[in-house]
Amino acid sequence: MIRAAILAVALMAIACAAVAQDVPVRSGEHEGYTRLVVQVPTNTGWTLAQTKNGARLSVALDGVKFDTRSVFRRLTQNRLAAISQSTPGGALEMQFGCDCVASSFLHNKTMIVVDIAPAALLPEISGDIPSPLLPKAIPAQNPLKQTQLPEALSLPLLSLNAQQFESQLSARLLQGADRELVDLKIAPVGPRASIAQEPALAPMDLDANITVTSVLDELDEFLDAGIIPNERQPQCLSSADLSFGTWGGTNPFPELVSALRSAVYQEFDTLDETKVLELAKLYASHGFGAEAIQALGLLGRNSPESERINAIAQYLDDGQVSGSNPFKGQQGCDSDAALWGVLTEGNLSDDVRLKTVEQTFQRLPKHLRRQVGPALAEILTEGKEVEAARRVLRTVDRVSDYSTASASQAKATVATVEGDGERAETLLRDVLSSSDTTVEAPLALARLVEKRWLDRGSVSAKEVELAASYAVEFRGSELQPTTQRTHAVALSLNHEFDQALNLLGEIPKDTEDEVALNRVTQMLVERADDTTFLRRTLIMSKRNAHALSTETAVAVATRLASLGFAGPAHSMASRIQDKTQKSDRARIRAQSALQSNRPHQALLELAKTPSTDAVDLRAQVLQATGDFAATANVLRASDQHEAANRFFWLADLNDEVETKLDDRYSQVSQSTQFLSQPLTRSPDRPLADARELLQHSAITRREIVALLSKVAE
Repeated sequence: MIRAAILAVALMAIACAAVAQDVPVRSGEHEGYTRLVVQVPTNTGWTLAQTKNGARLSVALDGVKFDTRSVFRRLTQNRLAAISQSTPGGALEMQFGCDCVASSFLHNKTMIVVDIAPAALLPEISGDIPSPLLPKAIPAQNPLKQTQLPEALSLPLLSLNAQQFESQLSARLLQGADRELVDLKIAPVGPRASIAQEPALAPMDLDANITVTSVLDELDEFLDAGIIPNERQPQCLSSADLSFGTWGGTNPFPELVSALRSAVYQEFDTLDETKVLELAKLYASHGFGAEAIQALGLLGRNSPESERINAIAQYLDDGQVSGSNPFKGQQGCDSDAALWGVLTEGNLSDDVRLKTVEQTFQRLPKHLRRQVGPALAEILTEGKEVEAARRVLRTVDRVSDYSTASASQAKATVATVEGDGERAETLLRDVLSSSDTTVEAPLALARLVEKRWLDRGSVSAKEVELAASYAVEFRGSELQPTTQRTHAVALSLNHEFDQALNLLGEIPKDTEDEVALNRVTQMLVERADDTTFLRRTLIMSKRNAHALSTETAVAVATRLASLGFAGPAHSMASRIQDKTQKSDRARIRAQSALQSNRPHQALLELAKTPSTDAVDLRAQVLQATGDFAATANVLRASDQHEAANRFFWLADLNDEVETKLDDRYSQVSQSTQFLSQPLTRSPDRPLADARELLQHSAITRREIVALLSKVAE
């Protein structure tokens, strides 16, 4: 009983552990298509269904959670616009940014491969496609049967000599040819060079006279050869091989430097390479990256060890590694190299060992923890590892006597991710006012301005002046585009749109410049007066108009349409590169067509949008066509009953008016119906007929006055 109970508990634990599973989703860009790979256990059921402008992947795993954090890191095209999962255990929803379709197949029984390509909807590979029909084998007398030894066929290939191997291979090839599984192309008969009959192993040149193909070779195009290449990971560098903890030595730094510098050159000015490496390690371990690089320059050649020292020295000196990075791919290693892999690559990989990275960081000398800690915290925050970033920053605070600008900036990043905007702004202001800032100050100002833009706040005149001074101070440096973009966005937040857009025209065009252009243009749409807005948008260059995002273009087109500029609004809502917000763009085109007296074109545009959207606009278009009944039906479907009664009355469909509402047009309809009723005359009673006619005339006049007053309201 005890064993049975233990076994039951173990099985329940295994079952519970399998209830919720994290399934990683990897991505990659290929020529002509975008590929997603979902790793699942063997024999897992799955389906891929096409949706409107997207696809839905369902996996038969209880409580499955798709890990999509790294999907967009490797994507450069716009085929995949969004990917999400509403609840654990739900389907993976994919939204396309192009007119694309998704196809899928299962690779190695554990990888669901989804390819997104701009093409027509392809049929799924299923059992409906018949498999190749193979003809039945025709019984035939094998001419080599008498020469074969059954015992030899069962032996491993390596134990056969050349003649036995040739006999067995020939028998198998002939059997395959009889069954039409292989095609043989035999070399023509003729003299051949003889070889010695030696009991060697397999012949060295088997493919000289024989070419073998099979039916599988003919299916390459059908199967699309969608084999996912296995990425070769570099071999992990152990902590013993790196031995970073021994680089600093045990004696005071001045004594070690003096001794090593004196020992670099031996007799006859012979360079001692070992001492050079020790000197470079000493410099690097104390944070002197430039000096370590200079010492390594004495060697004149590279070695694996010198490349590792050079990479660490470059990072400590400049914050980045130029050239080959020996720590690339080391984040998944259980060694000290994982930390340097994170720092030198600048982002977290999918297989990063966070525990190892944090433990290695804790073992660094205090001065290096102060130096690299803020940068490590920034990388962890960008990788959504906020709690690990907090632990790193707490370590930096413990070993620091005062807060540095880089640490305050890292804390501001963490606060922004946590949603604490007030603390983030306070920290960024501390960076701006800090005395030890160099490049941190303009970067902090850039983040502060970005936060103000996201919050739709404003900047002070002092902050605009500071952005302008940084743009002048860092002119000609690597920070020039950043400072100029920050200055332009700050100007737009301060309602100085002409200066902001003129400044953006002076910046070299790149992706970040397009982001700044979109931000300034959105501020122009939201805050500029009509004159300024029209002046800047109507003269916008084709290049800038093409660089606007779909969201910005829709905002510009909406305001243009509201101001009555139908042509420019229609052009902005009809850009070829826009693939999202189709309903919004269709409504703008419909409104522009209506303003241009083309109601039928507007109806065609609105036919592409859902019936629940743009109800008022659809009613206006139908009203412009004179179809009051259809207008009333559209309004009634959207619960606008009073407006629907008005158009039923205009369409002379008083029977459709809902009189129970007792609104204005239900009363107007009742008055209309009363006035429309014919008068019953009594010619046989002239006096009574005259009296009734006078009474009816008085009532009719009152109803007409009431009707006119209700219509005029």
